[in-house]
Amino acid sequence: MKALCVLLLAVFAIAACNGPKEDSPIDAHFSPDSVSKAEILEDCFQYVSGKDTIRMRIQPDEFNVTGELAYLFFEKDKSWGLIKGTLKDSLLIAEFNFLSEGDSSKRQVVFKRFGEGWREGFGEIVESDGIVVFKSIDSLDFSHEVNLVPMPCDQFRSSLKN
Repeated sequence: MKALCVLLLAVFAIAACNGPKEDSPIDAHFSPDSVSKAEILEDCFQYVSGKDTIRMRIQPDEFNVTGELAYLFFEKDKSWGLIKGTLKDSLLIAEFNFLSEGDSSKRQVVFKRFGEGWREGFGEIVESDGIVVFKSIDSLDFSHEVNLVPMPCDQFRSSLKN
């Protein structure tokens, strides 16, 4: 009887050393492949009027936001760059690091959520530490008709080349 218990214990120990099966939920959860395939939440928006376009791609992470912003105006300087900022109530307040005609610049941008889209705020600006910022975010004007509406993110990058 004692020999049978030792034999069973040895069989269970060997089985335990093999670890979980490859298709088990535990193995799938901790698989490096499952991490690399994790879905990145992002939203893309655009405004189009005639030959003028504004496009924005954002990746929110709780209160922080990163993304891209592009102003593609017909027969004017195009500017494209990265945004990094915060979400506060219905406002996206970000620093826009962009290129225009080969020069790198920074300025503050503020967008307000309206339904499914965003509208850029305009107002009095000042320069602070070499960056153009709004004098008062509370007094920005969002009443214009330039409304960035949802667009498929898979079309975002290819659309910047146009």
